[in-house]
Amino acid sequence: MGLGDMLVPLHLYQLPIDHECHDDSWVAAYSGKWQVKGYEKSAACLESESGISYKSVEFKLLESSIIGADWEGCIDSLYGIKNMTDEQRDTALFLVSQQCLLECLGRGDDSLALSLLRKQISKLQVGREKVHKLAFSLFSLGELGLDKVHDDCDVFQELRRNLVNELEKLLPPPITVPDRRLEHLVERVVGSQIDSCIYHNSLDPVSIYKDHSCGRDQIPTETIQILSDHKNEVWFVQFSNNGDYLASSSSDCTAIIWKGS
Repeated sequence: MGLGDMLVPLHLYQLPIDHECHDDSWVAAYSGKWQVKGYEKSAACLESESGISYKSVEFKLLESSIIGADWEGCIDSLYGIKNMTDEQRDTALFLVSQQCLLECLGRGDDSLALSLLRKQISKLQVGREKVHKLAFSLFSLGELGLDKVHDDCDVFQELRRNLVNELEKLLPPPITVPDRRLEHLVERVVGSQIDSCIYHNSLDPVSIYKDHSCGRDQIPTETIQILSDHKNEVWFVQFSNNGDYLASSSSDCTAIIWKGS
């Protein structure tokens, strides 16, 4: 068998696509996008009809633990999530531990906050600067925005919700849907179509309603004027930034600046 018998055109092979999995991903991405845009009822309706939630079971459990201030449950959930890098997990654990510490300080439980800082937070690989900054903040509730909290449940709930949002951006898919995932996919497709458009010569916005393609008629093909002042070959031409002038240089050792009419 020769080498030619072994080589088969790549287009004869097609990678298997799990359409059901892709459908689930699309539904989750759409639902997440509508949530961000504020169309919560539409997102809820989509999730209800499809049976697919943009929040994974793991993330829902983590969110429930955060809102309920079950910090041990949060930590267990984070250790139970697979496909996380050590850096991602340590960062997530730092954010959760930081929230727990802030609430201890807000309630006046300084000893528990100090114990948490020494035994848990200091062991995380998140950079000494973050840990030192948090330790320094123990002496100044004002820097943390907690000087007027005094066990205010509304403030704590807002801080917990902010923590959920931070973790949603940090955790890997499919635990969470990456931020602006749909926009990213569309932008890549549009960019790819522009790159492959050999006659691309348009400044108009590209529509997503149809595939992009510039016609050959959009490229200048008709000679309307001949500039013949040079005595030999023209080696270089360049328009000015505003397009009003054209500079040309020739092998006859001359350079001419032309003004457009």
